[in-house]
Amino acid sequence: MALIERRGNRDDFFKTFREMQRDIDSVFNNFLTGRQPQPGASLIPSVDVYETDDEYVFEFELPGFKKDDVKVKVEDNVLTVSSEVKEEKKEDKGKNYHIVERRYGSFKRQFSLPEDCEVEKIDAKFEN
Repeated sequence: MALIERRGNRDDFFKTFREMQRDIDSVFNNFLTGRQPQPGASLIPSVDVYETDDEYVFEFELPGFKKDDVKVKVEDNVLTVSSEVKEEKKEDKGKNYHIVERRYGSFKRQFSLPEDCEVEKIDAKFEN
C-alpha cells in the first residue's frame, strides 16, 4: 500500500484541483460551442453586480468594444448584454505577420433580475 504525503498548506493542495477543473470546463465549453480558444484573451467580459439603497448596478468591463456593438435588453425579467467582435483581416503589403492576438467572436451574459426590479426605469451608460 502506497502512502501519499501532502506537502504545503491545504489551500495550495486544492488550488491545483480548482485550476484543473477550470481548464477542463474551458475545453468542454470550447468543444460545445465550436469555438477555438484565442491566445491571451477571453471574450467573456468581467462584471461587478451590486445593490445600493436605490438600485441594482451591473458594471461590465468591455475593453476594445464600441458602444454601437454592445446590445442591452431586458425580457421576462432577464437582463441580457451581448456583442460580437468580427475578425479583422490584415492585408498589409510587405508585412508577414507571425503572431496576431486580436480577439474575435461573440459573448452573451444573462442575469435574472429581482422580482422588485422596475424594468421601465432601467438605464444603460457606456463610458470610455
